[in-house]
Amino acid sequence: MEGEEIYYLKNEDWQKFLSQLSKKFSLYAPAEGLVGPEYRIFGPENLSEIIYGGARLTQPIKFFLCPPQEEVSSTASLPDRKTIVLGVKACDLRALSILDGIFLDPEFTDPFYQKIREDSILISDDCTEPRESCFCTLLGDNPFPEKTFDLNLSLLDEVLLVEAGSAKGKALLEEYNLTMQPATEEQLKLRQKKRQETIKKLEEKNRDFKFPQDARTLVEGRYDSPAWTEFAQDCVSCGACTNICPACNCFLLAEASAKLDEKERFWDSCQYTGYARVAGGANPRSKLMERFRNRFYCKFEYKPKNFNLLSCTGCGRCIEACQGKIDIREVLTKVAAGKE
Repeated sequence: MEGEEIYYLKNEDWQKFLSQLSKKFSLYAPAEGLVGPEYRIFGPENLSEIIYGGARLTQPIKFFLCPPQEEVSSTASLPDRKTIVLGVKACDLRALSILDGIFLDPEFTDPFYQKIREDSILISDDCTEPRESCFCTLLGDNPFPEKTFDLNLSLLDEVLLVEAGSAKGKALLEEYNLTMQPATEEQLKLRQKKRQETIKKLEEKNRDFKFPQDARTLVEGRYDSPAWTEFAQDCVSCGACTNICPACNCFLLAEASAKLDEKERFWDSCQYTGYARVAGGANPRSKLMERFRNRFYCKFEYKPKNFNLLSCTGCGRCIEACQGKIDIREVLTKVAAGKE
């Protein structure tokens, strides 16, 4: 596979390709659910039910890579499953950079995450109909994948473009000998046109929110902003915002049984009352406002300093999940507008 890495193929050829893949891998893809599209497992018999394009799903892909609960003991067997997740959007891929930076740190590599990551193939596609809560463009990002994917799909009128983004993705295309040709200049222009249309939709949905050009300055010098106390009044410390966030990664280790060498890992949340509590009962973030503010500083100051990446991807899931109806865009707009 030399030269071009973006190819076009007919929809029927893509369906044949997926049918072959579903026999070898556990294939998860978007399908209609009770309250909108959700991930379901697919086989050759129901591939026609897969939904392409649209927006990100409610479930972030971290559900596949670092489950809410898993055994991580020295005696636990590493997961042994080959998985394809189709329909991943750009916001989840950006969050993946954060997860990889933490769990694949060369000095402290997490073998459980590493194994799942190696055994997973991510097939992303362009966002075409962003949700009302989506705001990636406010952070300077784009609603289409640019890296971290194995294959990316762009749906055109009668064909689809497939872009190989990794050696794993290239190998997959080579193995199944797909009938495809390098994308033409006209097709690439059409892809760009469709992507620009999605950007305009996002800009229209977020026209009432004002962010600085550099999103990393959103909370800079705003530690004592009265906005933290104002918005925290509606927070109930339920942890929904961190659980549904594709980039949040805090976890708690607990005894899996009476044996001291058996451990289980659970998702944790900086919004819980006892999250920062230490031996003796001291708690540097005992107040709800302090915990509320910490989530924003983690995403917009602490993680950027440690990983050179924002830990917010603009997916808007926290907006939809919040029991207090707190809109992160409103919080950031007000905080950024305040004086130091």
